[in-house]
Amino acid sequence: MKYTEKLKLKKPDLTDYVNISDLNENMDTLDAAVNELQDGSTSISDLETTDKTLAGAINEIKNEVNNTNNEIVNHQANLMPHQFTDTDNKIYRYGFKTNSAKDGLIFVYEEVL
Repeated sequence: MKYTEKLKLKKPDLTDYVNISDLNENMDTLDAAVNELQDGSTSISDLETTDKTLAGAINEIKNEVNNTNNEIVNHQANLMPHQFTDTDNKIYRYGFKTNSAKDGLIFVYEEVL
């Protein structure tokens, strides 16, 4: 008798007698493996996420994308989202805006009080 590589299911040869209990054991193994995939509890050790289940990893990535999108929206809404400190230790915030069609993009800044 041969066995499958991953789940070690029994594979009778053409000359073997087929045993119903072997088939039932194979079905139980398949049922358990599919159930783990469906409920997301199968652990995948080489996932580069904190949660090593497929469903958990997808949710982590989804949350990270949502957080990044929120940061981008907030950044775009703020006219001067950046800061710098000059040599006199004065803090300024700065950004870019459009002034008119002829000026195009201009640099704007102000001292932070």
